[in-house]
Amino acid sequence: MAAAPTNSWCGEDRLSDLPEDVLGIILSYLPAKEVARAAVLARSWRHSFATVEAMSFVQDKAHDKDDRSFTAQSQEKRSKNGDFIDEVNAALLCRRRCGARTAPRAFRVNFGCYTHWDSAVLNRWLYHVLKRSSKELHLDLRLQHTDLAEHHVKEPYNGEGDRDCDDPRANDPADDRCPASYSYQSYRADEYALTRSLFSCVVIRTLCLGACTLEPPERIELPFLETLFLSTIRSTGGNIQRLISGCPRLIDLTLERCGYTNKSHKDPLPDKNFTITVLDKHLRRFSLRCCHNLVRASIDVSELRTFEYRGDVPSESLLTLHGAHKISSCTIGFCGRKVYKGELPLLRSFLEQFTGTRHLHLVSTHLGSGIGSEFFSGFPYFPSLVRLELTGYLGGRSIKAVTRILEVAPSIEILSLFMKPGYEDRYHTGYFWRQQQELISEPALDVSIPCLRNRLRSINLVHYQGDNRHKYLANLLLCNGMVLEQVCVAFPRGEHKLQTRLKKEIEGWLVNKSAKVIFL
Repeated sequence: MAAAPTNSWCGEDRLSDLPEDVLGIILSYLPAKEVARAAVLARSWRHSFATVEAMSFVQDKAHDKDDRSFTAQSQEKRSKNGDFIDEVNAALLCRRRCGARTAPRAFRVNFGCYTHWDSAVLNRWLYHVLKRSSKELHLDLRLQHTDLAEHHVKEPYNGEGDRDCDDPRANDPADDRCPASYSYQSYRADEYALTRSLFSCVVIRTLCLGACTLEPPERIELPFLETLFLSTIRSTGGNIQRLISGCPRLIDLTLERCGYTNKSHKDPLPDKNFTITVLDKHLRRFSLRCCHNLVRASIDVSELRTFEYRGDVPSESLLTLHGAHKISSCTIGFCGRKVYKGELPLLRSFLEQFTGTRHLHLVSTHLGSGIGSEFFSGFPYFPSLVRLELTGYLGGRSIKAVTRILEVAPSIEILSLFMKPGYEDRYHTGYFWRQQQELISEPALDVSIPCLRNRLRSINLVHYQGDNRHKYLANLLLCNGMVLEQVCVAFPRGEHKLQTRLKKEIEGWLVNKSAKVIFL
């Protein structure tokens, strides 16, 4: 019998043979704590920390800024973020002791909730990074966790399914506030005014700022900045506009919850409205999320490839997009409890700007964003759409919305449905597997949909619960998917026996028995 082959390199430390600069690049993909742990594994690795090109520090939990017990009981008056600050300081000092002469190429510090106690140390970090930066710098400084929350069906003052609850506030758009607004947040960082030297650091390529106050100087010198991410910026629109105008090479712009809002008032404040104009840039990606103080944005999108919007159903004057025909990926989300009847014409006009896209993702409380309503005049024709994603609660009109879109998008090959749970369902895992009450049967639908029979090759059903509506939609799609190649179904947690029964049902509905079925 021939001897089994042996691997002579088993157990050999081959990583230590790599040059220190290569090892530093590898370690740059790890969080700072993991890099520090790796550096103590071997004596030859002790100085590898100096060659790490990226340092990332993210505070996992946010403290309650209004809780005064910490400062009242502590012997030493220090920040509630003291442990996190010590971690960042230790990493920077270790890097300096290891012989690093320059700042890391990428520096990321994300606070859970910044307090004014931290301003001095934050200034020192920025001074160190800006002064010692070499050829390029990617800076990510966010001072609080940003939670773009969402409404859930059957939550207080929300319509149940596609029907309305008894409370009049469920049907009043004026009382339908964004769940990402400050009045929904349990914490809010103190204001921090950025150092002015930041706006004259010519090596910055990426700048991500969160919960900061912008007070840029008259002259902004960011000639090589390509990516700008602004989140929860409590500044006037004029300062935001000046910063954008000072970045001549900007290609990626994200505005998230920008503009001044106040927790003690109904936000957004109407006297803090602002406008944005980006006509002299060659943007490739533009994201606008929950900027409810923005009243008008004029953007040159002639070279834009990716567009993302989240907010109210926009009026015709909110967004002026010049040359939107090249956009290949489009994500549109609505943060209200639902799309109201009076907003449906605006929704159709908005969607008509993106009829040339190849990827469309619609996100709303109810799956389909109201497109299945009898008041919706008709979904625009999307001849080039290849990939469709829909996210929301699967209500009574959601199935009609899915079929309406499929009818006017003959080229769809990938369909993904992310079916969100209701308000109660998020906390009670067993709810999905209870005996479902009998639902109103869906009307018979015409299933002679060209893309479903001739083009659709992949279907993804995420959070499939197995109730009547979910079964009806799955049956409709699988029984008519003649050329399906793959079906992926993700269940919520539940009993194995019930999941097995649902798996057999799904496999039995497949008209194309050669399709690969994946259950998660």
